[in-house]
Amino acid sequence: MKKFLSEAVLVFSAILLMAGFQRAYAGGLHVTGQAGDLKVQVMMDKTPAEGRNTVRVRLTDRTGRPVTDALVRVYWMMPAMGTMPSMKGFADAARADGEYRAAMDLESSGEWHSMVKVKHAGRLLPPVRFDVDVE
Repeated sequence: MKKFLSEAVLVFSAILLMAGFQRAYAGGLHVTGQAGDLKVQVMMDKTPAEGRNTVRVRLTDRTGRPVTDALVRVYWMMPAMGTMPSMKGFADAARADGEYRAAMDLESSGEWHSMVKVKHAGRLLPPVRFDVDVE
């Protein structure tokens, strides 16, 4: 039974990684994904906590040059649990120092499903998804 559970956990973990979900752990967050032909890096310098958290997004093109003419929006949501309703929010990221910054207001501890959406050259690109665990 233990072997079956271990294998099930490995398979489930692999599925989550293939689906593009990544998770923030203690010490901050660094997620790398692809949105169309752009590389997307999502970063938080500190361990996510209840309240306001700054998220930084860096976009680069195929040659590694920074992309600074995009529109970037960060979304987050926590599903309803028991009698607690679902919570969600979004923030438009502002350009600053060659990257984009947004404030995520995470209202409670737990797992937040999050994503970054990018609009560049008139096209809405596929989102980069990640999870944030708030202690």
